Amino acid sequence: MILVSGETVIDLFSETAPDGATVFRPVEGGSPFNMAIGCARLGAPTAFLWALSTDIFGKRFRAALEKSGLVLDWALETSRNSTLSFVDLSSGSPAYTFLDEGSAGRLFDPAEAPPIDDRATLLHVGSYVLGTEPVGARLEALVAREASRRLISLDINVRPSLVTDAETYKARLSHIVSLASIVKASDEDLAWLMPGRSPLEVAEGWIAGGAALAIVTLGAKGSLIVCREAVAERPTKATKIVDTVGAGDAFMAGILSGLERRGFLTRAALDGLSLSDITSLADEASTIAAIVCSRRGPDMPWKNEVPGL
Repeated sequence: MILVSGETVIDLFSETAPDGATVFRPVEGGSPFNMAIGCARLGAPTAFLWALSTDIFGKRFRAALEKSGLVLDWALETSRNSTLSFVDLSSGSPAYTFLDEGSAGRLFDPAEAPPIDDRATLLHVGSYVLGTEPVGARLEALVAREASRRLISLDINVRPSLVTDAETYKARLSHIVSLASIVKASDEDLAWLMPGRSPLEVAEGWIAGGAALAIVTLGAKGSLIVCREAVAERPTKATKIVDTVGAGDAFMAGILSGLERRGFLTRAALDGLSLSDITSLADEASTIAAIVCSRRGPDMPWKNEVPGL
């Protein structure tokens, strides 16, 4: 089972109503939430470890997770509010304004959830919560505790406007990378974290530091995927783009669900990945991301909607 821990965010997308007024349409989101939904819809056994509010939005998150078939044994309930984000798509790439202080996610403590048992073969963390306190420190401690028991996966997914202490955040990411078997970032993440270094240089550094699989998404240019034996650069899949919200999450869901379906979610299997393996994984993930780009918002596809699955 893939166990995902990370934020749930209500994304409020601006729209123009028939009378000309600007209105905001709420959509369930958050990078780890999207990724977890994506994995489950693609057929991978998936669970969610997080605090879900009892407010009207938290109920929507829970219903969406249940509808997609996620295991919620490690999902907590809290009366604290859900996180909100206003999303501006006017520039092509999404820009976010977050309302997160004192939220269910910001104050989430994994120690309050039931212990993680052997059903979870992989723990996935990432996104902006790793740069916020106190939850960032708590997730770092969770990864450090679990790294000897199961695979660790990290999707960095930086939100610079939410990082209050850049040095602490960068040190935390470095620590988690050192414990992870799978690491993903975007080229935009790397431009903020490690300016001047090429994606290939960074990805090969992650492999040299102990990771078995390193992935960098390159926007319209495609993706770079590196394992111990090979390097592959793959193009994006052609599609009519509605928006790119959730594309990176869909790509990561494609990678993790693809590894699970192929029986590769062990360290030995990851260490043995070949060029053929990583090429097929990246192409499959690109197809899944393209489907999301053809839709409005982070609408993850079901397995029967993906050609070849």
